[in-house]
Amino acid sequence: MAQINNEKKKPNWAMIALILVVLFIVGYIIYVYQGDNKDINDTNEFANEKIIESTNSQTSANDSGNARDSFGGTYNAFKAFDESIRDSTRIAVDSSYTKKAFSNLTKLVVKKADESSVADSKALDDLRNYSVLITTIAKTSSNKENFKNFKTACDKIASVLGDIQAKSYPSLVQDVTSLKQIASKISASIPMDKQQAYITAFLKKSRDILRSMNP
Repeated sequence: MAQINNEKKKPNWAMIALILVVLFIVGYIIYVYQGDNKDINDTNEFANEKIIESTNSQTSANDSGNARDSFGGTYNAFKAFDESIRDSTRIAVDSSYTKKAFSNLTKLVVKKADESSVADSKALDDLRNYSVLITTIAKTSSNKENFKNFKTACDKIASVLGDIQAKSYPSLVQDVTSLKQIASKISASIPMDKQQAYITAFLKKSRDILRSMNP
């Protein structure tokens, strides 16, 4: 009679361990892959939020109108000029202070002329260069050639402001006329510090006109 083998078969632990290791590796790979996708999605969502935020900001700015954008840009330049003439005692006496005031003024006038689409002119072209050249003037009170440079600047500034006024600001005609009268009193042959009152009046009148152009 055949002998029945009742001995239980022992489990193959090596195979079980191998399967568990394989399952662990597969699970880990799936976990990492899902994590990477989440990071990518989060990054894309963040980027999209930034784009939307930027777009909304730009839209809001555009909705405000070009006039407001223009005023903002002009205001910064205007503020720089206004601050450079606050100390009247230094105008036409302190060389660096006066050069800075005229440099800021010419830049502001050129900027306003461009914003107003004023036609090019000799005076406007000269002011574009003058805003840079003015910084090379050494002194305001001893060199006669420097007197001429400042006198020329005043005449050209008054001329360009007149062009801007005629094109876009009819109500400022009397103000510009007054500015031109002040400019006519500034001499190219008298030391700057001897005509401080006229130069100060010119700078402040220019400021007032430019302020009225950007209420």
